Amino acid sequence: MNVIILTGRLTRDPELKFGQSGKAYSRFTLAVDRPMQKGEADFINCVAFGKTAELIGEYLRKGRKAGVTGRLQMGKYEVNGEKRTSYDVVVDTIEFLESKNAVDSMGGYEPQDYTPSYSAPSSNSNTSSKPVAKPQEEVPYEDDDEFPF
Repeated sequence: MNVIILTGRLTRDPELKFGQSGKAYSRFTLAVDRPMQKGEADFINCVAFGKTAELIGEYLRKGRKAGVTGRLQMGKYEVNGEKRTSYDVVVDTIEFLESKNAVDSMGGYEPQDYTPSYSAPSSNSNTSSKPVAKPQEEVPYEDDDEFPF
């Protein structure tokens, strides 16, 4: 299984861009605290597509707390002949964990307890009072075998 669940704060405003096909994508970085090591954090690069990316671009800013679920994706590229590897979390769902109005006098965001704005509906209910941010398309498994193992 390739499932990632993170809760952290955005380190910068998300970048909302549109590909050649017109599909939206958004890149951002989450600072995720290490629970047993005060003052230390991991900085995780994330990318979202489609409607999820548009919601992130519209509602999230630097300092805001968010929870994401997704999958880890590795990319390889070359810079000046040097091979490099990058890792991104491809976001499937996102939960906004603070109120949009939690702005302090410096223009940043103050931590607040807040019920998520976008969360998955419960499995025992067909309707939900909260909207859900889900991915717009799945990446197909590209092997010819019926089973991937």
